[in-house]
Amino acid sequence: MDVKGIIWLGSVTDSRPEMSAFMQMHLGLSVDVDIAGFTRLLAANGDRVELFGPGSEEHELLDTGPVAGFLVDDAAAARSEMLANGVPDVTKLYRARDGHHWFYFRAPDGNYYELCESSAPRTPGEGEPATPG
Repeated sequence: MDVKGIIWLGSVTDSRPEMSAFMQMHLGLSVDVDIAGFTRLLAANGDRVELFGPGSEEHELLDTGPVAGFLVDDAAAARSEMLANGVPDVTKLYRARDGHHWFYFRAPDGNYYELCESSAPRTPGEGEPATPG
């Protein structure tokens, strides 16, 4: 597996509106999506910060935070490699209708991290569990 970069950061927070305002005002991020329980902000280079508040329907699993997303060429292969190497607590492979593939794993520090195959943002609510291959 070859990690290409850190392209995503997700954070579970009860202070989503305040965090969004802070990131806009002090970090210069712009809001891309703002719906019930979810805000996606973008950096100038397109990297994403996603805030999951109460009411977020897709991120119940993420009980620690923040969560960093690492870009890889093949998420399914990376998942298989992690499982073969005995990494515990690896989730199912997920895919969005647009072809975006990702999964989460819990690292030794107790936090979840993501490996994802696409650097493009996906539409919230578009994720579907995929059959691991």
